Amino acid sequence: MNSSTTSADGACYEYHGYTVTVGATSQDGENWLPAIDVERDGQRVELDAPENAVPFWATRAEALRAGIERARYLLDRRDGLLDERNPGRRG
Repeated sequence: MNSSTTSADGACYEYHGYTVTVGATSQDGENWLPAIDVERDGQRVELDAPENAVPFWATRAEALRAGIERARYLLDRRDGLLDERNPGRRG
């Protein structure tokens, strides 16, 4: 079961045994980027994703939602769950 909490600082939730924390940062208050931090068993987990491929978002709330979605996608890809859900992806 996945649990989550949301605060003014961002969102923290459990996803498939990972603890995911998502925040949002902005240099100018107009362009927001999600910031994703993942841990498992107290150890930081690096996600295999190019950082420059993340778009800016108009609001902090949009960046948080996008960060949550991106974290789930990257963790599913890391654990091979995308291939299980879609056998056509296998090479």
